[in-house]
Amino acid sequence: MTERDPITLIKDQLDRLEEMAGLHADHEHFKHWHSETKTILEKVFGSKSARYQNFIALRFQEMSVKAFASAEIDKINASRYKRDLENAKNILLSGIKELTLDRTLFKKIQTTPKTVEVSLKGEYFISSGIKGSDVMEAIQNAFEGSGLSPILVGEGSDKGESLQQRIDQIRHAKFGIYDLSTPEKTEPLLEIGAALALGKEAILIYKKGFPLPEIMKPLNQIEYENVSDLTEKLRKKVYH
Repeated sequence: MTERDPITLIKDQLDRLEEMAGLHADHEHFKHWHSETKTILEKVFGSKSARYQNFIALRFQEMSVKAFASAEIDKINASRYKRDLENAKNILLSGIKELTLDRTLFKKIQTTPKTVEVSLKGEYFISSGIKGSDVMEAIQNAFEGSGLSPILVGEGSDKGESLQQRIDQIRHAKFGIYDLSTPEKTEPLLEIGAALALGKEAILIYKKGFPLPEIMKPLNQIEYENVSDLTEKLRKKVYH
């Protein structure tokens, strides 16, 4: 279990709402997002809170497609799904507002938790530019026991993985890690571009002394001295 800032957790779920827009209530990625969001709201606000109760009241479909299949039912379900995604967005936004006010206006009697214990689930994308076993191990050590699993693109790309397949992996990952201090940068740069276009978090890592291009400086980045330093900085970057 990992201690995380509840505002960050809710913002993460909010950021993933756009990805949910093209799915449906029975899609595995949506069900995973829904389960995670429900758990977070319960831990932050409590099972009897209006925010939690309003969220679990959202159905995201009028009726089961398995029971009744037709173009008309699909249309009705799609409309309900879209409407409830918007309702979910409002619940999350109001939750962030409450937490922010609680911290700024009521510092002495804060009623919401500063951190909550969560088990992260899902995947994180490791760029095809990360091939060194020591760097790979440092990254995996950072997320050991977190519930997150890596997409080892560095291995998969040698087996003929296409750029489109990697873009799909970036889309479904929570975030990606991209090493700029390797000699071969063409594919990692393409992957970074895809991540930014998809609105996904991209964490750029590079060895101390590497001349980071000016255009990259505004992006999320980690400069590290050695592999243990990289592990520690990655933990802080993702968990706080």
